[in-house]
Order: sequence, then C-alpha cells, then structure tokens
Amino acid sequence: MITKITNGKLILDEIRTGLDLYLEDGIILAVGDRPLPYDALIDAAGNYVSPGFIDIHNHGGDGFEFEDGTEEAVRRSAALHASHGTTTLFPTLSATDMGTVHKALAAIQKVMQDKSTPNSLAGVHMEGPYLSPLQSGAQDASCIVRPEEAEYGSVLKEYGTIIKRWTYAPEIPGGAAFQEAMNKWGIVTSAGHTDADFDAFYAAYQKGCKLITHLYSCTSTITRSGGFRKMGIIESAFLLEDVTAEIIADGCHLPPELIRMIYRVKGWEHVCLVTDCIRFGGYTCDAVIAGGTENVPYIIEDGVAKLVDRSAFAGSIATADVLIRTVANKAGIGIRDAVKMMTEVPARIMGLSKKGSLRAGFDADIVIFDDAVSVKKVIFGGREI
Repeated sequence: MITKITNGKLILDEIRTGLDLYLEDGIILAVGDRPLPYDALIDAAGNYVSPGFIDIHNHGGDGFEFEDGTEEAVRRSAALHASHGTTTLFPTLSATDMGTVHKALAAIQKVMQDKSTPNSLAGVHMEGPYLSPLQSGAQDASCIVRPEEAEYGSVLKEYGTIIKRWTYAPEIPGGAAFQEAMNKWGIVTSAGHTDADFDAFYAAYQKGCKLITHLYSCTSTITRSGGFRKMGIIESAFLLEDVTAEIIADGCHLPPELIRMIYRVKGWEHVCLVTDCIRFGGYTCDAVIAGGTENVPYIIEDGVAKLVDRSAFAGSIATADVLIRTVANKAGIGIRDAVKMMTEVPARIMGLSKKGSLRAGFDADIVIFDDAVSVKKVIFGGREI
C-alpha cells in the first residue's frame, strides 16, 4: 500500500512546500511534485513534516525508568516518547550495581527482540559507571568505579550486541584500555561526568571519542595551576571541530543564550539534542514531586528534576518536542536546524544510515507538528501510531 502525505511544509535541506511524500512498506518511496498513484492520503494541513525524532540519551518516562528492569518499564517509557515524536530511542542506564545492569539489559533486549514498542529501540546507552566522582552530579557516587576489563567484559559478552554507546570519563585509570575495548566492539564512546583536561580528552579523542555527554552538565572547564591555565571538556568541545556536543535543551539546563552560543560555535552539524529524560518524563504538575533513590533523592519542581538541596539539576522531564520548541522558538535558531539536531545529527552519530532524513529509500519515520511544535501525527515504519 502506498500512502501519500500532502499539503505540508517538508523539512529537507530547506523547508519546502508544494512537495508530496510517498510511503510504501515502511520506506519513503519518493519525495517530489510528480504525482504518483496512492492508496491512502494524509493531509498535513499546512503543518511541518519532519523526520522522526531520535533521542540517544533517555532514561525513561511515564513513571518508569529503563533501569527498573521490567519489560513493562521499557514499553511504557518508549510509548510515552513515541507519542511526542521520538521514533528512535536509545534506552539509557545510569551508574548502578551490576546486578541491576544485567536485569535492565535483559528486559530491554527482550523488548527489542519482540519489537513490542511503537518506535525503534536502536540500542542501549550506558551512562557509567566509569565516571569521575568529582563530576558525579545526580549519578549515585557509591556506584561509580574504575573500569575493570573483567567487569565490562562480562557485560559485553552477554549484551554487547545491543550496547551501542557508552559514556565514560576518559581521564580515570583504565580509561584508555576501556576506549580501546569499545573500539573493538564498535561502540560509540562519549566523554561525560568527566573532570578531564584537554590533554586527557585529546588522548581519547585521537582514539575515537568524539562525543560529549550533556555539555555544561558535569563537564570540566578551565582550571589553573601555578598560574598556568588548562582547558577542560567544554573548551575542548569548542576547539575540536569534529567533536559533537549533546545538549539538554529543555529550557532549564541551558538558557536560550547559551544554546545560541553553542550553536554559533559548533553549527547544527555538531550539536545533538537529547532529553536526558527520567522517570517523570511527560508529567505536568504544579506541586513538588519527590523522587530518586535513597542515595540520590531529588524533587520535580519548575519543570525539571533538582537535587533536594536545589543546588543542581538531576535530569529532565522533557520530551523531544519540548527540545525542538525551546531551540526553535526560545533560542531563536529556527525549526529547520532545531529538527536536524534531533534527527540528522543523532542518526550520523549512531550510524543509522536509513534514518534522520526525508529521502527516498529512508525509513518512513515521520512527525507532523504545528508552529508551536505540538505533535499532530507520528508515523513509524509507515504506519500512524
């Protein structure tokens, strides 16, 4: 069956009107103004037609987290984000004990095999536990450890086929060997929760680490010793042109002017929007909500998760449409580039060669949304969800 999407503003290399999109068997058949036969019609009603959003850093939502280690948690979290336009998702696990890691990976793997979510779970993002205790943030410091080959080797032996990305602190002992191991498995590495100076990061960069986990959140900056200054992760991200920076553009973690600065320095090509969404993703409430664990309690207040002493944030409750809205409307960057930072850029980072663009031969994962970035329709694999 061929489905035609018409009367939309297509987000291509530029925003185009007057073009139609044809879908067949879960694939984009054609994009253009030449009429083709079709069986079903979707009228975009003058709204934007975008590739499906890709979130490469997401801990959960709808009251669940992937770390809960149940299939229900995986499905409910994924479904919540699908309804907000995320057609490709990378479930993310924080620093925790290895028993919890194995249980969570088993549940994610089962759901991936069953394909029982209304979007694609394209692989797991491990955020820890090989992080810097000096930049733990809302990670459980009691679970932060140095990388030991026996430990991560056992995880990879059992779940290496579904782990696609691993955040670590490259400056910690064992970091260099860990990076080499990730290279052998073809796993994307990212520097995060790190206190590395330029030299430490550059050594990892030369071995393939070219992604920064949530820039400005638990990332080192310029320090001075004996009068001599050393750059940190933030400055390294700006200096090294082919390094891509994640940003949590939820309207809380980064002010609009800082988002604009990152965009001006890096360009849309090397900025990736992520939700870093936690259990309360998708919630809207006026009252303060308590959450977290015994070691890392937090509250939900002002549309964001905060440590209980309100000294720092503990993750976001944003969905992908919130990020697009913040970047396009509040930071004033514009819809086209905002969308590319949530589609084309993460697809490139994670090697998703058939996702992230509205092109013939690409997966028919599509979001239709209005000027306020309110999602009207979500299409995954050619079918409306």
